[in-house]
Amino acid sequence: SVPYLDAKGAWDDFYTENVSYLLGLVHTPLKQKGDEVVVLAQVLAHEANLGYEHWIDLHLLKFNGVEVKSLGHLNDLISENMRKEEQFMTFEFAPEEGGRLIVMERALSEQATEDVCKEHSIGSHYVLRTDTV
Repeated sequence: SVPYLDAKGAWDDFYTENVSYLLGLVHTPLKQKGDEVVVLAQVLAHEANLGYEHWIDLHLLKFNGVEVKSLGHLNDLISENMRKEEQFMTFEFAPEEGGRLIVMERALSEQATEDVCKEHSIGSHYVLRTDTV
């Protein structure tokens, strides 16, 4: 989002390669109304996500092989994954060819989410705002 890039100071100087990639998306038309660019801004460290804690500012393309259209759509996909009690959650990040991949065991992820929320005084494991600022 543009406010996120503003907060990073991305318009003034080179920030990171990942933020430069995101800047390139600002003027790229979305496929349909309601689509959003979903960004992994930060990973809160936990033993379940060891090795991913330094991943920041990544454009999420797919969840379990399904193209992510918006944050609300991602929320729906994750909720469906939880309801079906699928074994894994797979997150694919840009670029499409040669991008990064996170694979997490669903059950372990649920416990890790609870632990991280407790450690960082986060009242709910997610808060989905669908309004625009």
